[in-house]
Amino acid sequence: MVSLFTLTWRYLLAILSVFVVSNTAFSDAYQDYKASPNGETAFEYLHQVATHPRCSNCHGVMDGGVHRPTVGDERRPHPMNISSANNLRLTVENHHFVQVPNSTQPVNCRSCHQNKNGASPGMPPGAANDLMPGFVWHMPPPTMIVPADISPTQLCANWLDPAKNSFLAFRGSRDDMKTFEKEFVHHVSDDPLIRWAWNPGPGRSPAPGTHQEFVTAMQLWIDQDAPCPN
Repeated sequence: MVSLFTLTWRYLLAILSVFVVSNTAFSDAYQDYKASPNGETAFEYLHQVATHPRCSNCHGVMDGGVHRPTVGDERRPHPMNISSANNLRLTVENHHFVQVPNSTQPVNCRSCHQNKNGASPGMPPGAANDLMPGFVWHMPPPTMIVPADISPTQLCANWLDPAKNSFLAFRGSRDDMKTFEKEFVHHVSDDPLIRWAWNPGPGRSPAPGTHQEFVTAMQLWIDQDAPCPN
């Protein structure tokens, strides 16, 4: 006769196995892409990176109608009650990013986030480079929020929607793939905040894979007509 303890243990093991399988399926998007690189697996990997905390934290969440960044792998509320009200507004002048005049609050992203990471865990991260001069730490607009549970299908639709894929430049769309390729490949290749996701500083887990693999996956996805998952 099977004991109650044995039945309970078997039940717990069954639940655990479902959890492990479901999480493995998600976490293996990068490995699936590496094993069989094509447009579909490339986008699954792109989705995995986009929803990773190193990327989604800065894109933020809507909290009580307020756009706020998050921190940590758990996407905790940003300290100091930071919201988009503290954001920097950038524009482009002569191929350089500059802050919009009179748009900076006394406490803003640059008050803590400088051009490089802090030296110790818990210190503010930072990023900048010469590929996109003046493109300093800031939040994208609410139209570019990446919820933790966003589906690959919805993310794909958002990226191909010019009303949701940028706020500083026209990045193209499904109907203008030439511009989309030029802008998105440049964005993921050179943007210091995207490159930072694989060099996030002490105490932070990097995004899956490498930055170059991410860029290659973006190019492959576009080259194969940017298929959106069903």
